[in-house]
Amino acid sequence: MRVVDTGVKDVDELARTVFSGLSPLVVADVADEGERIVVRAPTPQDTAVCPTCGASSERVHGYHWRTVADVPVDGRRVVVRVRVRRLVCPTRGCRHTFREQVPGVLERYQRRTARLSRHVKAAVKELAGRAGARLLATLAMGLSRHTALRALLRIPLPTGRTPRVISVDDFALRRRHRYATVLIDAETRADRRAARPHRPHPRSVATRTSGRAGRVP
Repeated sequence: MRVVDTGVKDVDELARTVFSGLSPLVVADVADEGERIVVRAPTPQDTAVCPTCGASSERVHGYHWRTVADVPVDGRRVVVRVRVRRLVCPTRGCRHTFREQVPGVLERYQRRTARLSRHVKAAVKELAGRAGARLLATLAMGLSRHTALRALLRIPLPTGRTPRVISVDDFALRRRHRYATVLIDAETRADRRAARPHRPHPRSVATRTSGRAGRVP
């Protein structure tokens, strides 16, 4: 494919389209490093709000760089180097300095952009740790299975209503050796809770289920 550069304006428009998820930042440079694309993007020189007292400040105390991974482009990994300001809070008695935040792009204590974190959570939610890590690797969003598992464990559990009718089912993890119990919402067919595996009682000979649901008072 041949790309003809017809002007700086067109190149800037292309960068804004490809990296639209970084719109709160100022894309200053894009470098092609073969297997990955490196984007250098400082934050805009706007007024920042102190997270403690809510006062606005433009007085810069210093700068530092954050390096985070972003969603892939053209099947290649994208690394974003963001220059973040540390500002001075003008309120007397408040914290002396604070680091500006970029909502929707950067997350605190994370090495991924917010949108990449959403992609990772969607994959591990469906496939769990090991399989999710393999899928993400083929999509140029590779991470270890341990990191994928930690991302899965950080997903909050869904909160639902208390079921009115439940079904109780016992199933064998290993026939005649290990069994487990699962509770199912009889109205929505959703799994409510799986009990810990257990071993059959020595005196038990057979297990019979009636197939009838028990009602929760």
